[in-house]
Amino acid sequence: MNSRVPAQVRKVLNEYITLFQNKIPNTLEGFYLHGSIALDAYINGSSDIDFIAVVNRSLTEEDVKIISNLHKELNQKFKDTGMDGTYLLVADVGKKQSEVKSCLKVNEGETRWGKDDINPITWWILKNKGITILGQDLATYSFSVDERVLDDYVLENMNSYWSNRLKKIKKYKAFLIPNKLVDLEVEWSITGILRQFYTLQKHDIVSKVDACKYAILHLPEEFHNIINEAISIREGSNIRYCKSKKQRIDDTIQCMAYILEHCNSVKN
Repeated sequence: MNSRVPAQVRKVLNEYITLFQNKIPNTLEGFYLHGSIALDAYINGSSDIDFIAVVNRSLTEEDVKIISNLHKELNQKFKDTGMDGTYLLVADVGKKQSEVKSCLKVNEGETRWGKDDINPITWWILKNKGITILGQDLATYSFSVDERVLDDYVLENMNSYWSNRLKKIKKYKAFLIPNKLVDLEVEWSITGILRQFYTLQKHDIVSKVDACKYAILHLPEEFHNIINEAISIREGSNIRYCKSKKQRIDDTIQCMAYILEHCNSVKN
């Protein structure tokens, strides 16, 4: 298996592929990694195994039951290494979400129908940094992601998901929120929105930590503490840079608001 794949992930994937091929033979055409592993930023116990599984025929109801049970079994056995991905037909690789009829989505051992992974970010990472585990090499697929399409998708995401996230955080009352939840919010929101910021600036996709390090070099100093704190939480460190929960929440709000305003002004 590719040397970029961490040892713990290899263990999970070897078992997954063996189980899948035994239970649903002659169906799995290809298996590819994107997300943190492809970005060389996998954190054991924190990151998921982000994947696209390519099948050579439509999945039946019986197939779905088998796949569901298979992922539940793996999720129970490898509790710290979750799989998060989508099953697609060969012809759907690289397509727009509107062009794909339906696909099976897996997250934390649970399966459902959904098209969350069918987006320019997934395709860009797969095409440029993805890892082939099984099947034809990713380089042989003919799809591509235009820079403008990637930028437009990221900006739309910022003005929907991240804008709504900011509105939610503004309603927080610091004295009511446990420290652990504040940690989760700081890490998720700061690293997440700064990765969007990086993509719009550089037309590239990097890990959340690398995006934060880039932001420290390019954002006003007033945001450095909250960014460093987000990096610290992401990397599992106990170092904190803000003096209180209120400051952490306030700084998260101010940093996110600044990024949203800046990115919208640049694009307009």
